[in-house]
Amino acid sequence: MRTLKAKIILPLIGLVVGVQLATGLFIAYRVKEAMHHENHRRALAVAYDLAHVSARSLISRDLAELRTYIRYTMTQEYVTQAMVVDEDCRIVMHSNLTKIGEQYAGTCPEQGQSLISAHYRNEKGENVVDALAPIEAAGVHLGTAILTYSHIGIENEIRLLSGKIALILGLGSAIAILFALLLAEYIVRPIRHLSRAAEALGTGHFNLKKMETDYSDEIGELAKSFYEMAGKLETEVCHDALTGLFTRNVFQIQLSEECARSQRHKSSLAVLMLDVDHFKKVNDTHGHGVGDEVLRHIAAILSRETRSSDCPARYGGEEFVVLLPDTRQSAALHVAEKIRSRIEADSFRLPDGRTIPLTVSIGVALFPEDTADHTWLVEFADQAMYEAKKLGRNNVFPATRLKRAQP
Repeated sequence: MRTLKAKIILPLIGLVVGVQLATGLFIAYRVKEAMHHENHRRALAVAYDLAHVSARSLISRDLAELRTYIRYTMTQEYVTQAMVVDEDCRIVMHSNLTKIGEQYAGTCPEQGQSLISAHYRNEKGENVVDALAPIEAAGVHLGTAILTYSHIGIENEIRLLSGKIALILGLGSAIAILFALLLAEYIVRPIRHLSRAAEALGTGHFNLKKMETDYSDEIGELAKSFYEMAGKLETEVCHDALTGLFTRNVFQIQLSEECARSQRHKSSLAVLMLDVDHFKKVNDTHGHGVGDEVLRHIAAILSRETRSSDCPARYGGEEFVVLLPDTRQSAALHVAEKIRSRIEADSFRLPDGRTIPLTVSIGVALFPEDTADHTWLVEFADQAMYEAKKLGRNNVFPATRLKRAQP
């Protein structure tokens, strides 16, 4: 039976090496394919240039000019031979003058068509293709310009690329082995002081770090069970049972900590207080079960429309509160309006297909702009929320507009 460390190391190394190898082969294949395509494009471009000159030369029967341009064509990189054939596919000019008058060994394309031949090996053993471009003048087919293009450059580049991929694969494998060893060691020794974790859990601190002590499989199972228990306890203590949002107590703790941080960093934060408009009517008309589902519906919207750093919480009954760290008034009002409009747009749908229109009234208070005492911040947001209700509900009201004496 393999040890836990072996069970971690072997699959991880196999996975990393396998992924690297597959990726390297795929890259090499795609690069080779792309370079072949580019070579073909370049070959056809040079062949068309040769065809253009050839048309004039064949009409004027000035083979000297054609010979000169074929010499020029042969100076192009990776061109190994160039020729012009007539409409019967017989060579009328060739970079090797001894081949003039011979029949072209390949297949000439149909009139007006260009062609890239299949790859083949020339007498030097190079992988080459023939690029064939039609020679035409005034709609008359005069022949075909043909040049042979070598892929030796591609093969050299692929060899260099393969060497680099092999080097990267080797380095990656070495790093993967080292990483796997460290990871395995870390995983088999994650808990050093379960008693300290239990003590921290007892004092209400749920952000527990994995311990570093060695443990056998039995201790590992114990650690797993312990952290699962801690997670369930955190959910029960920190999250509202109905909506899944944070509880009022968690919100108050977060508010105190974020206000202290804002004072240190000279930044602002905002609190949104929300109340569901006419919620009693929902309970009276459809029952408390539907009312609970409506609260879950609104909680889900709050979770979607806030950042991971924000703290949306159920404050009590149909009231919700949202803590927005590092947020100025304009951004806070924007978030509040976004939440208000989203709740208004997403009516709650009953099982029978009917919908219940929902709206909320929202008050917005800023720290330290509205108050430098965090104990007053929720109170001001609450007052602003009631002002929003006085204005007809389904509104956002900032605490800066409240007529009140500063504490």
